[in-house]
Amino acid sequence: MKAALWLSAWMGLTVVPSAPAVVERGPSEGSPLLAATTSASPPKSPGAEPQTARKAMEMSRAALKAAPDDARRREAEVRLKDAEAHFREARYADALHKADEAWALLNPPQPSNFTVEVDHDGGTTTVTHRQGPPVTVEAQHATRILARGESVRVQQGTVLPEPPTAPQPLQPTDKFRFTLKPTAAGLLGPVTLTWASVEGATRYEVEVVPEAAAEAGAEPAAPMRAVMGARQWALPALPAGRYRWTVTAVSPDQGRSVPSAPRRFELAADALELNVKVKDGWQK
Repeated sequence: MKAALWLSAWMGLTVVPSAPAVVERGPSEGSPLLAATTSASPPKSPGAEPQTARKAMEMSRAALKAAPDDARRREAEVRLKDAEAHFREARYADALHKADEAWALLNPPQPSNFTVEVDHDGGTTTVTHRQGPPVTVEAQHATRILARGESVRVQQGTVLPEPPTAPQPLQPTDKFRFTLKPTAAGLLGPVTLTWASVEGATRYEVEVVPEAAAEAGAEPAAPMRAVMGARQWALPALPAGRYRWTVTAVSPDQGRSVPSAPRRFELAADALELNVKVKDGWQK
């Protein structure tokens, strides 16, 4: 069930719509009009222009990040990857269609229930998403997607700030192979992931995905996720295999960056060296 919330920049309020609702006020002179919306499908327009497909993919990515790790989420990941492939090849209508499919998998029809807080302080308006599915905040025709717990701050008379840049992974280098001694439980570590700082970011969301199961055609393993204030994550000991990781920057003023380019690493057990005494000496 679609719910929309229109919020003017000069007015601070909290609304929890659970049925179709519209709350609207005209903005004062020079103030940006904010809109926070959540709906059963990403916004579309008949032309399937690049910006329409891009916006649909952004909303589906946000929904994917907030979704539980289950078969529906994994199927949505496949649809979103198809959408991204279509977009790279300039097939925007196909990209929009696949992004819509991913969104529909993650958002089956149900009554809307979300909370958005709007605080006004002088010439600044802050929108904070408290609960429910991701919402889109619009100001001066610019948009920002907020997941639960995120906020965006808008200065009167300006557009939404640009999102932070994607972090640059530093260590380990791509496709690095660690050879480590196993623990008593047969796990391998330690491995520390590091990345460059991003201006304005106060935390970083890191995701590590095992790749071995996908390569073997088995059920995908659950990804590991962490939210870090520092620019590194010391991973727990892990099973041998290949892993892929990305990091996303989050700023209280600018919102969320796109994920970094993926990096991969491999964990391998250190071979046990045996020395065997033979007639003419020791042999390895």
